[in-house]
Amino acid sequence: MSTLEKVSFSTTPDFELGFEHCPRQTDYLIAQPKERAKGLVVYIPGFGDDAGTYREKFCLKVAEKYDLAAMTVDYHCFYSRPEVHSATVYEAEDVALIEKLFLAHNLPFAGDTIEEGVEILNKHLANHNQKASITATLIPGKDEYQNAGVLQALDIINAVAHAIKKYSIPAENVILIGSSYGGYIANLATKFAPKTFRAVFDNSSWAQPHFTYIVGREYGYPELIHKTHSHIATKFFLRTAWTLKKGLPNTFDGKRFYVRTFSEDQLGQFSNYEPETYYYFIHAEKDKLALTEHKIQMATYMIQREMNVHMEVMEAADIDGQYIKTIEHGMNLSMLTFFDKAFAHINDHTISLENDFMNGSLVGYDSGDHRYEFDFSTFPVTGRVTQKAVA
Repeated sequence: MSTLEKVSFSTTPDFELGFEHCPRQTDYLIAQPKERAKGLVVYIPGFGDDAGTYREKFCLKVAEKYDLAAMTVDYHCFYSRPEVHSATVYEAEDVALIEKLFLAHNLPFAGDTIEEGVEILNKHLANHNQKASITATLIPGKDEYQNAGVLQALDIINAVAHAIKKYSIPAENVILIGSSYGGYIANLATKFAPKTFRAVFDNSSWAQPHFTYIVGREYGYPELIHKTHSHIATKFFLRTAWTLKKGLPNTFDGKRFYVRTFSEDQLGQFSNYEPETYYYFIHAEKDKLALTEHKIQMATYMIQREMNVHMEVMEAADIDGQYIKTIEHGMNLSMLTFFDKAFAHINDHTISLENDFMNGSLVGYDSGDHRYEFDFSTFPVTGRVTQKAVA
C-alpha cells in the first residue's frame, strides 16, 4: 500500500472581490501507484465530508487498484464543519436569542463570555430535561469564507496542473469524482477548464449554487445544525463573502450567480469550447437538497449540445443495501463502488493530449453585464471579471 504525500501549491486569488494581489496557497494529498501513474483521479468531498479520513482511504485504494495517482485537495473553505473550524462567532442577533432563552427560563444572564453563558444555559436545560436551539456564525478553518464555487473549482484546476507537472502524469487522463457539493465543484472545474478533464463522476450534485450556503443568514436558513451541547443545538451560518444588499462590491447579483450555474445560456457558451469530457451522473429520484428536476434539465441541455453525458436516476426499487442504501440526497452510496461502476464506462473514451495549461487557453463567459475570463497562460490560472462594453 502506498502512502499519501502532502503537497503545497499556489492558487488563484479572489479576483471577484478585488484581492488579485493577495496570494493564496493550499494543499493536496496524493497517493501514487507502485508503477508509473497512468493518470490522475481527484476525489472532491462535499459538505460534511471534510473531517473524516474517507478521502484518504479512497485515494490509497484507487491508486493501488487502478495504477492511477489519486489526490484530494484542501479547496477553499474546505474545513467548514465544527470539528475542524477556526472559531464560533456570536453575532448581535445570536446573543439576543440567547438572552431571550435566559429570560424564558427565569435565569439571570450569567457568564463572563457568551460561551460560558451557553454552558450555564445548557446545564439548566439538562437539569430540567429540556432542549433549545441557538444560532451562530461558523468561521471555517484557515480563517476562510464561503466563496460559493469559483475559488473552489480553480483550486482543483490548479492542483491538477501542479500534480501533472510534478509527477509527470499523463495530462489526457484526469478524472474528477465528487458527491453533492463536491460534484458541483467538479462540474464547475470542467466549465472553467473545458479541455483538461477526461471524465467527471458526479453523485447528486447541484445544477446551480444553493443560496443557503451563500447568504443563509440573510435568508434565515442555517447551513448546518449541530448538537454542540447535550441539550442545545446550534444552527450555524457559514461565514460568507457575499450579501444580497444591492450596489455593494460584494453583492451576490446576477453576474455572480449565472457564472456559477449550468443554465441553458451558460451551457451554450460552454459547448462552444467543444469539451471532450465524459459525464457520469447519478441522482436520487426525489432529491430535496440538489433538486432532481434541475439536474435532469442540466443533463438534457448538455446532451442537446452534443456533450457526452450518461445519467442514472435511482428509484426506491434500486435500493439494494450495498450500493444504493437510501433514496435520500447522496443515497449513502460508497464512492469507491461508484468509481468502479463509472470507470467501467470510459474504457474507450479519450481526449486530446494537450490540456488548457498546455494550450495557454483563454476561457470566458458572459454573465449578466459582465464577463468572466480564465487565463491559462499563467500558473496559477489568472481570473478576472470585467464589465462588458455598452454597444
